[in-house]
Amino acid sequence: MRPHSRAIADSRTPFLRLLFASLVVLSLAVLTLSPAKAGVERNLIAGLAGEAEPVLNDKSIAPAERTRKLRSILGSVFDSQQMAQSMLGRYWRRADAGQRSELTTLMETYLIDVYAGRVDSIDGQVKFEVGSEKVIGDRTVVDSKVLRPGSPPVSVAWQLETVNDKAVVTDIIVEGISLVVSQRADFASIIRSQGGLDGLIKLLKQKVGG
Repeated sequence: MRPHSRAIADSRTPFLRLLFASLVVLSLAVLTLSPAKAGVERNLIAGLAGEAEPVLNDKSIAPAERTRKLRSILGSVFDSQQMAQSMLGRYWRRADAGQRSELTTLMETYLIDVYAGRVDSIDGQVKFEVGSEKVIGDRTVVDSKVLRPGSPPVSVAWQLETVNDKAVVTDIIVEGISLVVSQRADFASIIRSQGGLDGLIKLLKQKVGG
């Protein structure tokens, strides 16, 4: 496997498995929150959970169909452009309009496909415990824990921001590791080794079948 291929393949790590596990167990537990006590951000996540639950729990759904359904659900609450901009950092400022459009779509599809590909790898009964909600500047962070039998709890924080008057997910932090920061390093390495943004676009197209 070539180095740049490993950089993307390495994204499929325990970090992302825990990240996707948090979404799965979210669908099982977050709906127990009282709507009267939940803020806008928690209501958003509860709505996501309500849609995702039947998809995640029905093992009879074919993998390709599950991916399609999850892509539709997650795409409605993830701000893919903001995440792409944050992950690419200075490279985003150098991109032209066409590159930005392609990268936004490809990166969203790639990340969701990674999450969807992990749904069948989650073993055992897992519970999701929603913790406190705090406002940091113009962002809201909802803390939570993933509880697994025989294993230490895993902290998962959901970062939400208001974009065009809509609350959206712009980052997920697992055990203090930001998805945005982690992917930023991987994508920067690919851009440097593959001749710029067009090299990243080409590789992402290969990965998502675009």
